[in-house]
Amino acid sequence: MGRLIGTVTKVVGAKSQVMSAGQPYRCDLRARIFRRKNKRLAVGDEVEFSVTGEPEAGTKDDEGVWVAEAREGEGVIEAVRPRRSALRRVRDFKRDQVICANLDQVFILVAVHDPPYKRAFIDRLIVACERDAIEAVVVFNKLDLCADDYAELVAEDAAVYHALGYRTYLSSASSGLGVDELGLAFTDKISAVVGPSGAGKSTLLNRLCPGEDLRTGAVSESDGRGRHTTTAAELMPIPAGGFVVDTPGLRGFGLWDLDPSEVASGYRELIDLSCKYRNCLHRSEPGCAAAAAVESGEVDEERYESYLHLVEELLQDDEGRQNQRRR
Repeated sequence: MGRLIGTVTKVVGAKSQVMSAGQPYRCDLRARIFRRKNKRLAVGDEVEFSVTGEPEAGTKDDEGVWVAEAREGEGVIEAVRPRRSALRRVRDFKRDQVICANLDQVFILVAVHDPPYKRAFIDRLIVACERDAIEAVVVFNKLDLCADDYAELVAEDAAVYHALGYRTYLSSASSGLGVDELGLAFTDKISAVVGPSGAGKSTLLNRLCPGEDLRTGAVSESDGRGRHTTTAAELMPIPAGGFVVDTPGLRGFGLWDLDPSEVASGYRELIDLSCKYRNCLHRSEPGCAAAAAVESGEVDEERYESYLHLVEELLQDDEGRQNQRRR
């Protein structure tokens, strides 16, 4: 049998689950790919593999009840095809982590309450999506937990992102509010759902992918943070068509590979500002148009504050790295 083509659906240690024509295979990565090409697999990678063990069908008893589950086939990954996109989590002084590859869109899922969302975190993830040329979609979940007046504030925040051209959704994965509309947005796409632990990712995906029975967890009462229920990214088929990646909960998202001057490319409202200098950082430079744009409402004030915070963070990180090199 020649090589088969499949998609990596899960990576656990040195083993990967690869799906090919609806059949799962448990595969090793050929050593030369890992050592010579320094290649690390990610969920969503398209690979070529050789079968070393054929899958076995499950068995039923005389009454038609399944008594043994089907066994995965076995194989060895011989080649990894080029990625058309990848969502990366950049780690300072460490190897970058590819969360998932070959994505069409990333759903940034945050909870409106328990734990409450921070717009700066949403903005940081949007910058990462813009950096990697992946469409960002913003979802405000757990809307059933907030009072009407607070729901209005959430809707105003959602309107900020909608006005910038990002698709936005208000939902409650537990009650089903807005889930049908949200489900249509996943159809026939390869999508990832990212966000803080406890935001409701697994609950939402259990509705989109019945039968997966992903573990869900409560929010810690001691620190108000969600507990991690997903420990490794996993690609799952959606019955209506397409795939979705469930990812471990994120409490931070490094962007250390960006130069401070590149941050504005992740803020659409700042790209076309008519500043005096071409390389303006939109802080307090002479002739900068940012302050006037915020004053007039052209640029949302909270978005601008998150931009300034990220630029300052990168400037300080760059200074710290330079100091370390001098020692």
